[in-house]
Amino acid sequence: MIAIHQPNYLPWLGFFDKACKAQTFVLLDSVAYTRGGVGNRNRIKTSRGWEWITVPVHHPLGATIKDIQTVDSGWERTHWKTLLFNYSRAPHFKDLAPEFDQIYQRRWCRLSDINETLIRLIMEYLDLRPRIYRSSDLGVEGKSSELLVNICKAIGDKEYLSGTGARGYLDLSAFERERITVRFQQFSSPKYPQLFGDFTPNLSAIDYLFNCGRRKWWL
Repeated sequence: MIAIHQPNYLPWLGFFDKACKAQTFVLLDSVAYTRGGVGNRNRIKTSRGWEWITVPVHHPLGATIKDIQTVDSGWERTHWKTLLFNYSRAPHFKDLAPEFDQIYQRRWCRLSDINETLIRLIMEYLDLRPRIYRSSDLGVEGKSSELLVNICKAIGDKEYLSGTGARGYLDLSAFERERITVRFQQFSSPKYPQLFGDFTPNLSAIDYLFNCGRRKWWL
């Protein structure tokens, strides 16, 4: 089974649920970058409630995700200080923090590079080991469902795991013509211990990691 997803910044658990269920995971970095999404930001929990943590980027019109450049403003250290301030008291922060700290010590010029690095680290922590590809390395073309079908064909997988939000616009007939079975993800965020009061669902996966460690929520 193959899952295809844009390489978001510090994605939520639903992103990694796909990596748990699929043997192949394609980072869809060859499509146009969308402003206002979670490509360069995600939600964390603070004493004031949930807040965005956002990578400042240059976003020229029509640029693909792989070409998006970050603003050289020292945001890397600012993000790490923000995570340190809000999660240093979480039960598993000290165990997991060193590798995150090393990542944020670096200057990251391309958004897709740091996103992929963080995604791979979180997958490693959760012992998720799908084969990972970038769509930009596959030499495939097309738009919307056609592009997804062509990626499946390039990899050779015959089952495609789609997010539930795609039900309304996915062209199932395009998959059927190529004898590719489409399965829809069924995921609801697990409830787990958090800092700062009542539980807030659908935060970045680092909220789960720092609070629960490497424990697999799906077992």
